[in-house]
Amino acid sequence: MKNRNSLLTVCAIAFSVNLLLFLVKLYIGLRSNSISIYSDAVNNLFDSLSGLVTLIFMAAIIRKSSGSMNLAVDKSEQLFSLAIAICVTGAGLYFGYTAFERLMYPTPVWYTAYYAITISAAALVKAVLFFVYGRFEKKSKSPVICIMKFDCILDFFITVMTLITLIISKNGSYAVDAVFGIVISIIITVSAVRLVISSAKTLVNYVPSAVREKVEEIIPQAKDKITYITSSEGITAYADADIREEDLSAIKEKCQIEAGVKIHTFKGE
Repeated sequence: MKNRNSLLTVCAIAFSVNLLLFLVKLYIGLRSNSISIYSDAVNNLFDSLSGLVTLIFMAAIIRKSSGSMNLAVDKSEQLFSLAIAICVTGAGLYFGYTAFERLMYPTPVWYTAYYAITISAAALVKAVLFFVYGRFEKKSKSPVICIMKFDCILDFFITVMTLITLIISKNGSYAVDAVFGIVISIIITVSAVRLVISSAKTLVNYVPSAVREKVEEIIPQAKDKITYITSSEGITAYADADIREEDLSAIKEKCQIEAGVKIHTFKGE
């Protein structure tokens, strides 16, 4: 329970901090006329929304104990993840188009020391969050926090790129902002497309047929009654089967070793 509460705390922190960073960067991006800072701001917005969705659904999962309810919650979370990934992909493509347009028709970027210091502080916040997430990950071993940690370090380098762009732009190199904007949009778009593919496969229960056949071979009484869920940690299978309590541990171990599948049963545990 302590680890679960820690996970909810981290999700709440992710939502709050990324929302604050979005508002700060949005203000600076609009005031300085920097497309790269504006793109970075919206990236933080989607990070904030992802943290909120994760917080809501992890709270729901923690409150529910039955395997069937966990399945419904998992599917809902996967659907939201897919929707967010599609939105992020669209945003990345839009930023790329806008940055390319800025490259063709350069406009000045307004630099002030205040803006540079604020963006530096934002990068520092991301660096601190990376270490905070790392501490929680060691305690909870949560794949959710692991994803947040690596996304955090990616955001840190993107923010550093926007800072460099802002500093260079003060000398009148307007095209630099557009170039960095294109680079950031490519990073965001590629990451989002990968997430779309992963989320789509998970949502449709994409599991190799050989794996399905192996599990059904191990648990013949659950044939045509096994629902699969893929994740970053592997494949989970929910089996509606009557399994004797004394056989349950051996069957779970066999499925994990021979098929690489973690089994949960609605009956028998």
